This record gives sequence, structure tokens and C-alpha cells, in this order.
Amino acid sequence: MDLNRPSRADSVQANIDVHSALAANGDYERSPHFRPENKAHVRAILRSLVEGYQGAKPLRAIDFGCGTGFVIGLMVDLVDRIDGVDITPEMMRRVDLSSGLVHLHECLAEATPFSDCSFDVATAYSFMDHLHDYRDFLREAHRVLKPGGIFYADLNPNREFIEAIEAAERRHGASLSSFPLIAREAQSALRNGQVYEQAHGIDARRLEAAEPGKTYDRGFQAEEVRATARHIGFTQVAVEYEWFLGQSKVMHEGSFAQAADMASHLRSLAPVASHLFKYLRFVFVR
Repeated sequence: MDLNRPSRADSVQANIDVHSALAANGDYERSPHFRPENKAHVRAILRSLVEGYQGAKPLRAIDFGCGTGFVIGLMVDLVDRIDGVDITPEMMRRVDLSSGLVHLHECLAEATPFSDCSFDVATAYSFMDHLHDYRDFLREAHRVLKPGGIFYADLNPNREFIEAIEAAERRHGASLSSFPLIAREAQSALRNGQVYEQAHGIDARRLEAAEPGKTYDRGFQAEEVRATARHIGFTQVAVEYEWFLGQSKVMHEGSFAQAADMASHLRSLAPVASHLFKYLRFVFVR
């Protein structure tokens, strides 16, 4: 047991503090996942999941950790109703409610007020590493989904990637600066609190407490999550690798097509190349 790991209450309060500050100064919506190419990418995934869903209409979705409405904005025209869940009022005040289809709830993702089998689709984007224990959250997501309902979570830090970066830093020490791409990833993967303190003026320790899944667990291990999801009762469990080391460089100095081809090639080599991907995508069916 990591005695330095924050309690659940500490992590909850740290998330409120950190995300209130990011929302108030506008830094959150300048995050890389708001770039047009990523929004188009996530929109395509959401459309594919919703259009492939065989459940009865109307479609009702829940977005866990909805923040300022990143997923809500990309999905609102694909479903008949979205319930957004978050613990930070400062963020939820920025969600676009003009469609009349969005309903917000200030509550913990692990303990929502909804009845069993309420939703067709559940989403969680760049969120699960902020949880004290992702297992409790997956149990709640499973509970509120209808049989056959889809759970989609993305931008989940890949433990294999973080451990590979950590091992590279141990081996190379100061000479890692000769590999600037890897050195930058080391800062983000291993010292994200310091990065946020320098860039946004947020206390490093508060940021680390707000990301226990990344700071203390070093992200998610694919097989562990698969086993957990199956144990909880999801009938179909897919874990996909996303965003390889240097993908942004290939996209912007080469082409998006080159990046897509390289990502596909590396995924085909997953047993030996999975540590090269920064994130994991989870798509489960109840």
C-alpha cells in the first residue's frame, strides 16, 4: 500500500480545486484533446458506437466526468438525451444546454442517483485516471447501463508506456535530453504535477492528488482492466491502444494518413509494441 496515496476524499477535493482553476482561467479548453483533428476523431468513434447500437430507441446517454461538455458537444445530436455527471460546478456551468437534451448532475461518478438499467450508452473521456478506484466506477457504469448497453472510455494512460518511459530515464539519466521527444514525454508521464505548476500555476501536489490513477498506479494495465470488466459482468470487453509515441510529429510533419498507417502497423505488433502507445481505449458491452 502506498502510504502517500491520497484518500478518496482528498482526491475528490483535489479534482474540484484543480478543475475549478483550469475552467476559470480557460486553460482546460486549450487542452490538446480540443484540437479539431481530435474532436473529429472522437466524434467518429461516438457515431460508430451509437449507430451500431441495437438497443431500443430512444437512446439515452450518460457522460461521466463531463467537465465543460467535450463529449456532450460531440454526441448531443446522436442521441435523444444526455445526462452529464461531474463534481465541479465551475466546469458544468460551461456546458452548452441550449439543445434541451442535456441534463447535469453534481455527484460522484461512483455513486449516481440513477436507477439500474437506465442508459444505452455511457462515456468517460480523459477521466478514469482521476478516480480513487476505477473498479468502483466500472461497477456503477455497469449498473446504470441497460443489457447490451455500451461503455466507452478514452485517453486512459497506458501503464506499459509510463513504465517504459520511466525505465528509459533510469537507463539514460541526463543523456535522455539527447532524445527530446522522449524527454518531453518523461516530464508529462512522470512529473505532470510540475508541468501543470509551471504552465498553469496549479500546485503540483494538488494535481498529483487529482490524478491518483496516473500518479500512484502509473496508469492502467490492459489485461488487468479486461479481467476486472469481465468479473464485473460486461459481456464484451475490448481494450485498444491509442496515440503512439511521436504520433503528433508524424501527423504534422508528415500527414494524418501516414500517422494512421503507422498506428495500424504498431497495433498489429501489439504483443511487442503495446508499450509505445500512450493511451488505452475501453469499449465494453453490458
